[in-house]
Amino acid sequence: MSTSIPATTIVRRSKEPIPPVARRAAVAGSVGTFVEYYDYGLFGVLTVYLAPLFFPSDNPASSVLISLAVFGLGYAARPIGGLVIGRLGDRRGRRSALLASVLLMGIATSLIGVLPTYASAGISASILLVVLRLAQGFSAGAEVLGSVAYVLESAPPSRRGFLASLTPLGSTLGGATGALIGGLTSLTVSKATMLDYGWRIPFLVAIPLSLFAFLVRRRIEDSPEFLDLVKRKETTKTPIRDLFRFHRGQVLLACGLALGVNAVSGIAGWMTTYLAATRQLPTTPIIFCFGFATLLAAVGSPLTGRLSDRYGAVRVMVVTFGAFLVLSVPIFWLLGTATDIVVLFIGIAVYLMMIAFLTAPAYTYIADLFPTDVRFSGSNLGQNVGVCIAGGTTPLIAGALVVGTGSALSPAIWVGAAALLALGTLFVASRTVKAPARHDGAEVQPQSA
Repeated sequence: MSTSIPATTIVRRSKEPIPPVARRAAVAGSVGTFVEYYDYGLFGVLTVYLAPLFFPSDNPASSVLISLAVFGLGYAARPIGGLVIGRLGDRRGRRSALLASVLLMGIATSLIGVLPTYASAGISASILLVVLRLAQGFSAGAEVLGSVAYVLESAPPSRRGFLASLTPLGSTLGGATGALIGGLTSLTVSKATMLDYGWRIPFLVAIPLSLFAFLVRRRIEDSPEFLDLVKRKETTKTPIRDLFRFHRGQVLLACGLALGVNAVSGIAGWMTTYLAATRQLPTTPIIFCFGFATLLAAVGSPLTGRLSDRYGAVRVMVVTFGAFLVLSVPIFWLLGTATDIVVLFIGIAVYLMMIAFLTAPAYTYIADLFPTDVRFSGSNLGQNVGVCIAGGTTPLIAGALVVGTGSALSPAIWVGAAALLALGTLFVASRTVKAPARHDGAEVQPQSA
């Protein structure tokens, strides 16, 4: 079956009112991803403390590298979670899948907060941490693209990009909040206290946050598009089989774009550890720097959502990937040489802003590659292959590149290659796709690339 141009590449100039169902969908998506990425991102923020507690070594750098590898394991579980929960979303509805996702993440993160450490439980503590990290990854595998798909199916045509951008906005704010709470905790207690029990506090905060997100999602209904499929008895009982039988082209395009997106964005998971552990700059100011830079960058998501509605997601992504090609070297040079926290803040904020400008149109584009009956499974599969291969391994690869070359500029090679891969995928898509038929039967005319 031939692939189709996502509707998000179409310029839409008229703006329709946002119906209540679309508002509720956007809020539920944003709140859920906020909690999920608060939970999921804590591991990366607190790696400098978790490393000696769960993976002790005579060489502190080895402990950090092992912790980064465990951080990456969470990404390895995401494709499985995307398929399992994605299948639930396509068969039983978006609401059931999104409830399962946020509930599992909340339980896994809360349990990390009460784990015994290596000193009291030995290797069992390390194994339990790995298992819970895998559970986090399993849950996250259906979260962002599942939420985006749900919002897209509930939003009016001229507001789809903007409303869908609130989902990555939630994930960005969640990651920032995790960084700030981690930084505030380390600021208010001594390093010894932080290593004793202080690191647990940010994880335990996940309990009320997860409960709140679960209650918000309990109040939503399934998307109008999915309910229409149910009414016409056109839901599929075998979404995974149908996906690989009829939509292989869409899956490959989604994987290629997701690889590029997650490789350039995954560097953010390495920055804090590099500055605090490798360069041995003061940990608390670095965490606060990263947290406030993330908050500043968060405004990029709704802005780029509006730009996508006006100019098309493809154009926004092409410009942003071009910015990565031009700016990655000077930003990594700053990270490797600067000691002034303000200078570091500027470099981190610019990089995170570029990520914010990229993720919203990319997620919307990927979700729109698939028809409604397999959208939940297909978009999550494509995204999670990219996450598994590039997102989870990028912090480890960046750290290994710096250790191997002795230069903080070396991760720029990885970023440049990822940007070129994504641009190549978009180029192939522009030559191989055709205008789709919308769910309501109307044909969408493609925008010229």
